[in-house]
Amino acid sequence: MMPAAIEFDNVTKVYHRTFSEERTQALSGVSFEVAHGEVCGFLGPNGAGKTTSISILMGFLFANSGSVRVLGYEPGDVRAKQQIGFLPENFAFYRYLTGPKLLALHLALSGRRVPDAERLIGDLLNKVKLYGYESLRISKYSRGMVQRLGIAQAMLGDPQLLVFDEPTSGLDPAGRKEVMELVMALKQAGKTVLLCSHILPEVEQICDRVVIIDRGRLVRAGRLDEMLATGGRVEIVVDRLPEEVERAAVERGAAIDRGPHGIRLLVDEARKRETIESLWNGGCDVLRVNPVKGSLEEVFLNLVEHRGGAA
Repeated sequence: MMPAAIEFDNVTKVYHRTFSEERTQALSGVSFEVAHGEVCGFLGPNGAGKTTSISILMGFLFANSGSVRVLGYEPGDVRAKQQIGFLPENFAFYRYLTGPKLLALHLALSGRRVPDAERLIGDLLNKVKLYGYESLRISKYSRGMVQRLGIAQAMLGDPQLLVFDEPTSGLDPAGRKEVMELVMALKQAGKTVLLCSHILPEVEQICDRVVIIDRGRLVRAGRLDEMLATGGRVEIVVDRLPEEVERAAVERGAAIDRGPHGIRLLVDEARKRETIESLWNGGCDVLRVNPVKGSLEEVFLNLVEHRGGAA
């Protein structure tokens, strides 16, 4: 059986302040896995421990206890590094270089041998919508253009795992949409993506799995579809709801919500059929019936707020 692309097993990290006994516990017993080919949203409030976790994953820091495996290797192992593309949240490039020259430098640093490096770089610039700016120095780039170039450099080595920390930072809505489409294309190509983002609706659109940490502890991890399931509730929308029909529906446990686009009844899945038949018998037209799902933002805020955190 193939090991997971990312494995955290009871990882703890404590920072010690120099010349002081002060200790800050950044991570405490964090365990989760990300399978090959998955897009995983790695979420948490500011200060939750996301950056520390990524730094351990990349081999920049060492855990005090627990174990981490990335692509089957220890973090920092050169065999793993050759297969990882990384876009940190805060990064800086050589401002006097052009985009193609910077990518050529990073391609050389990656050690990847390609028959036509110029064509590869051109293709990547096209993918991130930076074509036409080949002669422009990075010092003249907008914040969004720098972000796009960062994504291109992360993809240079044709990595199996991409770690994106706030990849849509600085981008307008159209640019964010293009980045999300690019992540989906990476998924379709069989790549694994670990995505940190505060824009939860975007995460909900593209992620297979979500890991949520808060104050250094894991608070939820799992498949996104399972996380958003609400326990077998359905939404029934009708055009009208006579008083006697409404009273009977409420007695069956329905919750009623009147809005501009119809009247919504929320009922348990087990009572769906009898509720619909009651509505029909009462002269109501059933406009639609949908399973009810929560949103990732609701799940996230409930978990964090119940622990006293702030996003």
